Amino acid sequence: MSKAFDNLVKKLRPQLIPLVESYDLPDFTLMSSIGNSFGDIYENQLDLAMDAPMNRTKDAIPSYFEDYIKPFLNEEP
Repeated sequence: MSKAFDNLVKKLRPQLIPLVESYDLPDFTLMSSIGNSFGDIYENQLDLAMDAPMNRTKDAIPSYFEDYIKPFLNEEP
């Protein structure tokens, strides 16, 4: 069942945004930036992330980032 679900999601994924937009629901009923009437979902997602409280603080980057995470990001495969 899990494998069938994963296959279905893979097939549906490219069509999900047009599918949501096809219902022509008012933006206020969706409560989501996906499928909004402006067609700017990626820009809207970025704006939401940039405006998130965690990203507006001076301490948005955790203290352990430099020691534990950054080395993995710069590591050669």
